[in-house]
Amino acid sequence: MIDAKLYFNGDDCFLAWAMPFTPDCWGFAIHCDLKTADGKHFSWFIKNRTGFEGESNQPHSKKPSSEWPFQRYTWTDHGVSEGDTVSYAISPVLKTTQGLKVDQTIVAKVGPVTLTAEGDGKASAYFNRGILLSQFMAKRLGDDWSKSDLLKLKKDLRKDDSELRVFLSGPLGARLVKLLDQAKQEKWHVYAALYELEDDQLIQALKALGKKAHLLLANGSKKKKGEDGNAAAAKALGKAVDLNRRMLWSEGLAHNKFVVFAKTPSEPFVAWTGSTNWATTGLCTQLNNGILVQDPRLAAAYLKQWKLLKDDRRTGRGGAKMHFGDDLMASNDSVKTGSAGSAGKWTTWFTRTSAGQEMEAVTKLINGAEEAILFLMFEPGSTGLLQVIQARLSSAAGTENRKLYIHGVVNTLKPGKKGQDVNVELIGRGGHKPFDLRVVQPEGVPGGLGDWATEVMRRDFLIGQGGVIGHAIIHSKVIVIDPFTKPVVITGSHNFSQAASSKNDENLLIVEGNKGLAERYAVHIMGAYQHYRWRAYLQDCEARGVEPWKGLKKSDKWQDRDAPHDAELRFWLRTL
Repeated sequence: MIDAKLYFNGDDCFLAWAMPFTPDCWGFAIHCDLKTADGKHFSWFIKNRTGFEGESNQPHSKKPSSEWPFQRYTWTDHGVSEGDTVSYAISPVLKTTQGLKVDQTIVAKVGPVTLTAEGDGKASAYFNRGILLSQFMAKRLGDDWSKSDLLKLKKDLRKDDSELRVFLSGPLGARLVKLLDQAKQEKWHVYAALYELEDDQLIQALKALGKKAHLLLANGSKKKKGEDGNAAAAKALGKAVDLNRRMLWSEGLAHNKFVVFAKTPSEPFVAWTGSTNWATTGLCTQLNNGILVQDPRLAAAYLKQWKLLKDDRRTGRGGAKMHFGDDLMASNDSVKTGSAGSAGKWTTWFTRTSAGQEMEAVTKLINGAEEAILFLMFEPGSTGLLQVIQARLSSAAGTENRKLYIHGVVNTLKPGKKGQDVNVELIGRGGHKPFDLRVVQPEGVPGGLGDWATEVMRRDFLIGQGGVIGHAIIHSKVIVIDPFTKPVVITGSHNFSQAASSKNDENLLIVEGNKGLAERYAVHIMGAYQHYRWRAYLQDCEARGVEPWKGLKKSDKWQDRDAPHDAELRFWLRTL
């Protein structure tokens, strides 16, 4: 008997399954039945990229899982899209005297489900595909590519009709552009507080709104001291929109990326936030998220903050004009609460705060987790919420927390010899025992490793190291707690760091009780975790001087599992 579960968001499906040890089982075949949003029907065995060890498997090779079975118990399907209706059938593949055979008498069927970004109520989560950049680039470029080929691809990313842009920006990019187009058609007012604005398509979409676009634009990323990172966008928009600048310079970062849609200036009804900077890199070469909540009270809270930021002034030493005045700080220190009805209970914090009030609120939620903490973080610092999670992780082996499942990926930028390196830290695997593997990414799979194709490596991406694309990083900031029982989703622009709390303009949205939304984010997190777990393994093997895994085992011994792996399956299969 096979026990299986299926989870999904608007762009991926995550499968988990388990079966007792079965003699002569060489893996599992996964059969997919899919109906696309436009009515087309497909039915096939999912293909595996990995062949059996010792065989001559060429890069980019794929075979149906009935021939190259999956020797694992979790898998993410990235080949589905929003609006697709999909179901899966999982069966063991047995070694017989006639060869490999799918045992059709043992099958676990999951689905059908229709992929949607919507959670419960009117709250939706959108994601892009920056995590797949190195793989997609390798296939697009071929084997003999040059720097000029990368430059051409980067230029293509800026084009509205670029196939590469559409693929990498994914549902997130499509939804954001659609919202702005709809605002123009419906004559809505749009209030945006943006840290970066560098993408041509988004700039033109704002310009098309005219004076109904109310833009609070920061000085953006500081390439050089005193440089305005958004000067080109400000010049392009000029007097076409209601343009306001919030130039914090050395005071901190005006790090927000939220938008409020209003039918009239006094009728806000939709709020959008998340981690996505309005730059081509934010849309295409980083892993980001966007959350859309259709709730007038939440939208009003964000609109009030927009106005406070616009009017914020104080007088510093010598009469200097400064920011973070009394009105803004008094408001930031007060939590905004309300209910989005069926979308769950929401709580919103804005920073900077005077005493880390929002950090304390999230810490309480983390410490109250009973089953799981899943997360993605970017630059969380050494004294932020990552350390709170790690404290729970270190005690998870104890009796009280023996069921606590913790998985996450953390990215940090560190000064390198030729610019900045990107470190990835994987935390968890089963939740009983932490491991701390650091790899530099966007790190593709190097050539010569079994049947894995060479991927574009970090030196080809990082501009500081002579590359031309830019950082391909996990830029999402998401924490999901107890997604199936007492679900909590925490996201926004906030990096979960002390700097974000005490120095910057940030927003932190907490949604409690929305199981559908929590599932969408959980699938997003696990897709990223699985992607980097393999690359982390390769880096670890290289560091230890041991030969990595070379392919599928020609025996049933692959079924041996350790305790952390069993704990992982118990969580996803709901057998806690």
